[in-house]
Amino acid sequence: MIYWYVLRFRPSGGTKMASSPVPYLSHAQRVCRLYKRSMRHLESWCVHRDKFRYQATLMRARFDEHKDEKDMVKAVKVLKAGEAEFLQRQHPQPYIFPDSPGGTSYERYLAYQHPDWLLNFWHPEERAQYPEYFKKRDQRLRVIKEQWKKEQKEKQATKYTDDLADVK
Repeated sequence: MIYWYVLRFRPSGGTKMASSPVPYLSHAQRVCRLYKRSMRHLESWCVHRDKFRYQATLMRARFDEHKDEKDMVKAVKVLKAGEAEFLQRQHPQPYIFPDSPGGTSYERYLAYQHPDWLLNFWHPEERAQYPEYFKKRDQRLRVIKEQWKKEQKEKQATKYTDDLADVK
């Protein structure tokens, strides 16, 4: 199926494919993502929690060795070496949380989830069973309404000039 997709959307001749912009990640973001992926795959390798914590401490020490690196060329080399090592040592079947994309129950119960506006139609006796929740919810809705009104006033206050009015 992937092969069909590649053949179907391959650019032919002089036509160009529209490409989505790839977000630029800063060096710090790349390091943080590598650290998190490494820890998640380490959890898959180390089933017992005590062994995982020991290995996680060692891994954190390896990351902390280079955290104050001022030379960006060296920092990028260390990061690329770390990413290459991660690709070699990643788990073949990493643990995926059930509710995460690719998990066994991802988006399973969306049909049973109800929108928030349905709570507006609850009977007062039903609302009385959850007083703290509805108190916080009412505060949250009040803040959202005030913010919306503020944004609308700002939009109405801005004067838009018609750049084409001067064109004859």
